[in-house]
Amino acid sequence: MRKYLSIPAILILWVVVHVDWHLARSHHHRLSMEWHEHWIVGLLAMFSLVPFCAWKYPERFVWPAFLNAAVGLFVGHVGEAWLEALRGHEPLNSGLTPERWHAFFQFSLAGLAGLLLGVVLVFGRRRWRGKP
Repeated sequence: MRKYLSIPAILILWVVVHVDWHLARSHHHRLSMEWHEHWIVGLLAMFSLVPFCAWKYPERFVWPAFLNAAVGLFVGHVGEAWLEALRGHEPLNSGLTPERWHAFFQFSLAGLAGLLLGVVLVFGRRRWRGKP
């Protein structure tokens, strides 16, 4: 399983999840945009993960794509809240507010759609080119 984890992909997803949180949360927070279509970022991020995994792991790319997405989402959501709680000397649940969970759910749902679309397109492209 370790050979299918891509540290750069996970770190990029961590940053993208954090940026999405700033795009999604309401204006009364500092550095926030309250953009209701923030889920587009999740769709594009997960969609772009699939060709990367297809390039890095050409034989079996579906499992690494889903694995890297799951680890990146976990680190980006829970890990980021954990680091914020450590920095502010607060309990972990203070960082995982319902607003944050709602934004994360929208990001994840759009990300799942992006992953599935990417897998279909990579398989379709390979089939069209005659590769298995």
